[in-house]
Parts: sequence; C-alpha cells; structure tokens
Amino acid sequence: MAGLAIGEQNQTLKTFVGSCIAICIYDDIHKIAGMAHVMLPKNITNKTTKGTKLEGKFADEGINIILDKLQTLSPNSKLKAKIAGGAKIFSHENDSNTLNIGGKNIEGIHAILKEKNIPLISELVGAKKGRWVTFSCNDQSLHVKNNDGEKII
Repeated sequence: MAGLAIGEQNQTLKTFVGSCIAICIYDDIHKIAGMAHVMLPKNITNKTTKGTKLEGKFADEGINIILDKLQTLSPNSKLKAKIAGGAKIFSHENDSNTLNIGGKNIEGIHAILKEKNIPLISELVGAKKGRWVTFSCNDQSLHVKNNDGEKII
C-alpha cells in the first residue's frame, strides 16, 4: 500500500487496490511507466513522502514523483494514464458519504490529470470489490482481475 514503482520495457508493475487507486502513467513510445498505489487524493500533512516507501500514498504527490522520475528516463515523453480501483468496500458507503474514499480518489486523480494535461486513456473504477492490477510496460495493457474475472484496459 502507498507504494510507487517505475518500470521499463519488458517489466510489469503490480498492486492490489480496494478503495485505493492504481494510477499508471506511461509513455508508449519509450515503453516506460510509473505506478502509484494512491490511498488519498491530497497530502495535507505538511510532511513529504518523497524518498520513502510511501511515495504513492497521496495522488497529488505521487503523480508529481512519477512525472519527475519518467522525465529523468525520457525528457520528451508523451505521457498517458490509466487507472483502476476506487471501490466502495464498505456496505454503508454511498456517493455522498464522507467515507467514500474511492470516489474522492477518483475525482482527485481526474482533476490532477486534467491540470497536467495528461490524457486518461481508460479506467475501471468503482464497484464493490478489490482488484489485482498489473501494468505491462511493453504493451501498456492494464490487467484488472477480481473474483468475477479479468479485464484488460
């Protein structure tokens, strides 16, 4: 949880998410990508997670860290994004509930990507179950698997 990883050609990035979001930002030409396991949309703690095992915890900070790391690998990258997760894990959650962390994560990530002009190519969000998420740096496919089966987006 809250991790962040960078991958290159022939590597895969993997995590499991419930209400959290797996965000994959990638360059399909250079076959590089970053994945963050986002738990919350914004860091309001006044403490950075950069350089720690929790770099992916906050959407605002995690996305910036991914962008910095991808920029180092390929300065002229044309980046795109895919996301999965944001489930309503608890039965008492609804769209207006303050505990709707998944929904808040989805909204936060959408806003950040729009602000940074990174197109969101596909998403598989919401529902009521956790998911295994695997991103292939080689072909930029996002495999999303739960007890109901697997989808590739």
